[in-house]
Amino acid sequence: MNHIGPYLLNRIRAREGAIEIWEGQDTVTGTPVLVYRPLEGAAPSFRIQGTLNWQGREDDAWIAELPFGAVPLAQLRGEVSPHELTAWTRRLLGALLEMKALGLEHGRLDTERLWVKGDEVWIEGVGLPVPARAADEAALVEALREAAGDTWPGWPFHRVMERLAEGAVDLREAAEYLADPRSLSELEALAEDADGPAAAPPPEPPATGTVRVLGRPENPPAPAEEAPPSEPAPPPEPEVPEPPPQKAPLFPPEPDRAPPPPPEAAASADGEAEGPVHVEPRPTDPSRVVRIDEVSEPAFEVIEPRGAASGGDRRWLLRGGALVLVVLLALAVVWWKGRTPAPGAAEGYAVEFRVEPPEGRAELVLLDAPEASQLVRGRVLAIIPGKVYFDVPGVYRIQIRAEGYLPQEKLLNVPPSTGSVTVRLGP
Repeated sequence: MNHIGPYLLNRIRAREGAIEIWEGQDTVTGTPVLVYRPLEGAAPSFRIQGTLNWQGREDDAWIAELPFGAVPLAQLRGEVSPHELTAWTRRLLGALLEMKALGLEHGRLDTERLWVKGDEVWIEGVGLPVPARAADEAALVEALREAAGDTWPGWPFHRVMERLAEGAVDLREAAEYLADPRSLSELEALAEDADGPAAAPPPEPPATGTVRVLGRPENPPAPAEEAPPSEPAPPPEPEVPEPPPQKAPLFPPEPDRAPPPPPEAAASADGEAEGPVHVEPRPTDPSRVVRIDEVSEPAFEVIEPRGAASGGDRRWLLRGGALVLVVLLALAVVWWKGRTPAPGAAEGYAVEFRVEPPEGRAELVLLDAPEASQLVRGRVLAIIPGKVYFDVPGVYRIQIRAEGYLPQEKLLNVPPSTGSVTVRLGP
């Protein structure tokens, strides 16, 4: 293993002439980094959105920090959706515009130099003192075409990017075109409409709070022939002035109600009002009279048994029993939580280890672990590939041993951000 200051170098990723590009890791924070060595002078200090910013210089190397979870665009070749392609292109065109304004040119853009994560994208190695191989516009279009694969012809903006690579459209025009989310089909439809006959302009929207009726004449046309009036219209009735509102109390006092009249009087009054009404006499049967007997004493005597609890005592007993049940339930919950292991304590934190080539096997030796870990240091923890369980989260220092290869050390964050760790057995 190579070390440069607090950075651990894992493997060489690429070479640019005499410059080696290493994949590394910050041993303090676990952040992935790219290390460029050997380089003289201080690292560039510019900050451009959409590029990997330089963190500084360490010994003879420049350090660039990688976002967690970012992968090279080459790993997603053929799996890129049109939405992701549009989002990446907009950000990359903005980054190239800012680079042009600062007089910077990358000159080596390809799918290995573009790192992506979701809709975000970053250009790696802006400002390296190496000669340019191709124009950034043409190289960017070629990298996006390679990543899109078969979906490139169906992407709405592929024609604009191809014209950018040919030089028919400059960088700012392409950026402004992609800033509008309309697709090429919509723009072509608008162009066809513009060539056709001019359509009537839409009516202006009415002001807020008004209603406009379109196509309704102001004065309706008079009928062709009006029928003569058969009789003169009656004169309008004089308007009766409404009486002024009376100030009555909200709840006026109710007048003294007279006692209701007897049934005979009411019947006679109704008869006088509606005329004679024939009322058939209702037969009465003495045997069908409903009788209500008022009993002043109960039918039987209620005797309380000796020693029986009263109503108040029963209520206290019920309350006491409910309180005892609540206490027992709480004790049962506390006991169950005490005996139930915490999540992740039974098996620990699983990390999937993969080995390339797939038929390879390696030993994973634990060199160092967090203070709370109960794992034994200096012993073989597992044989990979497969799942390896760690008892507590944190940063572990492990060593990979494989027959025929030099041992390699690595700092591992548990749980890892990607969910799996790939061990490559190779030169």
